[in-house]
Amino acid sequence: MTQQQHESKVTQIKYRWIKSVLTILIIILLAIVTVIPGALRLLHRADAQVALGHAKSVRLAFQVTGQECYSRGDTFFDASQEGGVAESIRTEVLNLSKAPGDFWVLQMAEDGYTVEKFVYREGDYTVWYTLEPKSYTVYYEDYMAGKEE
Repeated sequence: MTQQQHESKVTQIKYRWIKSVLTILIIILLAIVTVIPGALRLLHRADAQVALGHAKSVRLAFQVTGQECYSRGDTFFDASQEGGVAESIRTEVLNLSKAPGDFWVLQMAEDGYTVEKFVYREGDYTVWYTLEPKSYTVYYEDYMAGKEE
């Protein structure tokens, strides 16, 4: 084998090795690009389900505390207070629901003890509740229109 043939063979081996490494890197990058968005979507969906569950527990806490206030003859709704309810009611709702987020009562029924609309905020998620028709809508922060910082 001549010197030139030997150099040619070494060059072919180098290029074959580089080609193999590049092929493997491209396959790994393609796998990452296709897997990560799906995994992130699953994580966002799971977080949204958690926020929805907490909003439902807040609604139940509203219902219980509203009935208790009605039976005692106390006021429930107070638009001048944070969250739209009296401070003692706010604390009771947060303790009953064990929800880590915050809420704001938007609309009460005429009786003053039934919450018709409220917003629950937890991390990057916002849950809007409406009594009639009964619905919960979950928004992720990045997808809300008119977001202000």
